[in-house]
Amino acid sequence: MKKLLLFAFVFTLFACSSGDDNNNSTTLNPDLVGAWEATIIDGSSSAEQVFTLNSNGTGSVSNLWDDGETYFAEFTWYSNSTTIYTTYLENNETDSGDYELSNNNNTCVITVNSTGAVYVYTRI
Repeated sequence: MKKLLLFAFVFTLFACSSGDDNNNSTTLNPDLVGAWEATIIDGSSSAEQVFTLNSNGTGSVSNLWDDGETYFAEFTWYSNSTTIYTTYLENNETDSGDYELSNNNNTCVITVNSTGAVYVYTRI
């Protein structure tokens, strides 16, 4: 169940959509490049998630659940000025999430477009 929830979270959080980008140019925002960490919660379980965005358009996500279970996936990504998009290599699944950087680009708040869930990441 945790893997499914995690995959759904990550899938909906960072993925590619076919929608219009509201005339924003599509690129790799260099302010997003790096490793980000957040705590995610599933009922009574939680996980430390590390989300890494590389400058070459690749990335990975890894979770360590409080019961010791782990998850890892790789993806490709791109962004415009407000939205990040990813495509997961294991299944070619795509989606998107709106982001807002703050605190000298050390905090990234992401709102999942498909669910409305909000997650707060800190640069590590």
